[in-house]
Amino acid sequence: MMNILKNKWGLIIGLALLAWVALAVGAQMMGDNNKVKVETAESEIRTIHARVIESGMIEPTVEVPVAPDVSGEVVNIAIKEGMRVKKGDLLVSIRPDDYKAVLEQTQASLNQAQSVYLRAKADLSQAEANLMQDSVSLARTEQLYKDQVVSKVELENAQLRYKISKSQLEPAKYSLQSSFYQVKNAEASVKQARQNLDRTNIYASIDGTITKLNVEIGQRVVGTRQMAGTEILKIADLANMEVVVEINENDIVNVGLGDSARIEVDAYPGEYFYGRVSEIAYSAEVAGLATTDQVTNFEVKVQISPDSYKAFSLARDIPTDIESPFRPGMTSLVEIYTETAENVVAVPIQAVTLSKQTASDSLSAAATPREVVFVVENGKVKEVPIVTGISDDNFIEVRDGLGSAQRVVTGPYTVLTKVLKDGMEVEWE
Repeated sequence: MMNILKNKWGLIIGLALLAWVALAVGAQMMGDNNKVKVETAESEIRTIHARVIESGMIEPTVEVPVAPDVSGEVVNIAIKEGMRVKKGDLLVSIRPDDYKAVLEQTQASLNQAQSVYLRAKADLSQAEANLMQDSVSLARTEQLYKDQVVSKVELENAQLRYKISKSQLEPAKYSLQSSFYQVKNAEASVKQARQNLDRTNIYASIDGTITKLNVEIGQRVVGTRQMAGTEILKIADLANMEVVVEINENDIVNVGLGDSARIEVDAYPGEYFYGRVSEIAYSAEVAGLATTDQVTNFEVKVQISPDSYKAFSLARDIPTDIESPFRPGMTSLVEIYTETAENVVAVPIQAVTLSKQTASDSLSAAATPREVVFVVENGKVKEVPIVTGISDDNFIEVRDGLGSAQRVVTGPYTVLTKVLKDGMEVEWE
């Protein structure tokens, strides 16, 4: 019984305190003439850019990782990091001794196979000659036997020699064919061995700049024929750069190919560069899978326009035809403009709220949220339904319901959302 009384008195005291706080806040909000104090601003004609802002990393549009096709010890490095190279320039050499030995072995095997082929070819010619000779001899013996010049034994011997010669012809043909394929196989082995030997010298596949060099002379590397291989260097075209950003799944639906973007690079504070969205990933990259902190992002690439940094580069003696002022890995902030509304009526975002009726009926299935602003007219506020459009960080487009140069209530937040009602008297500075 005592616990029930304690809980009852505690509840009464709590409600009293809440009522006192509410009266204090209400009194603070009211002026001397019981008017509600509000903050206001005028609607105006503006151009609004809806945008998505994310940080990202600058990367070359074309960057080629280079790994050797064959394994071995690095014996020569002809380049340095940051060096410009042309397609076909020598980059790195791998010790060729083992591959030379393999080439010599396969060349010897080829010579042997060619010798066997020539012998088989000669054997086939001999078998054909023997068959022809025995065929002529058999025909002559058959005629002589008809003329009763030779015995039957001689005829049978001639027939036997013919059959033997005929039976030897087919194996000779197969032997020649087999030795022919052995020659082709040996030739393929020689070709592969020569290619492997040639691959001990690694050449540039594109014009560009060496952006990373991962090996030293004497280091052993693994060729791509064995697993992934060792990435020994990277070549990139530094004249064309892009920013790679990850856009949240809630914003990616608003981003489209060709959308313009403004780029701020941390290395160049106060400078702005521009570009366009060049690529949008179709598959998401999910971080924190199977956890409560799971985040789903999509990779977006923004191509930086060379025209936006041309003057900037020339001022720093950077040749724009071969490189840009950016380096791979630089951090940047990207603003992607997803939509633009020009010369439209706009109000501060905080001026837009939901109608009190809608808020009170929100539990009803038939209730439809209705956006409104409170317009100040003759010292009183009027609740005006509006239709909104796109917004930026500070302003929102009003497509219907409001004109320009109309004074609207922007705050305080509690007054705007909880206190104000249609027809209420207000005062503002």
